[in-house]
Amino acid sequence: MRKLSLILFMIFVLISHAETPVFDDPVYIEANGTPINVGYGGNASPFIIDWDGDGKQDLLLGQFNQGRVRFYPNIGTNYNPTFSDFIYLQADGTPISVSYG
Repeated sequence: MRKLSLILFMIFVLISHAETPVFDDPVYIEANGTPINVGYGGNASPFIIDWDGDGKQDLLLGQFNQGRVRFYPNIGTNYNPTFSDFIYLQADGTPISVSYG
């Protein structure tokens, strides 16, 4: 019973001193100065990785509606990334398409 009382007291203290988080305004990710838009039903799945091996973190973006994967090369730096226009990842000259479900 004593342990339960201690646990409940600790939870009360944590909750009573918790602060409401404050977030900055949202920022659109841009490519060539234009917000990235995957279109209606796009449901993008972003992933940051050095895809081209140049030491800079690039953007891979999976598209739900077509199952394609966009590659946005980082032409800036890791601390101030600038993404150029995308190309679709390809296998043997054909855009990769990943099915869902």
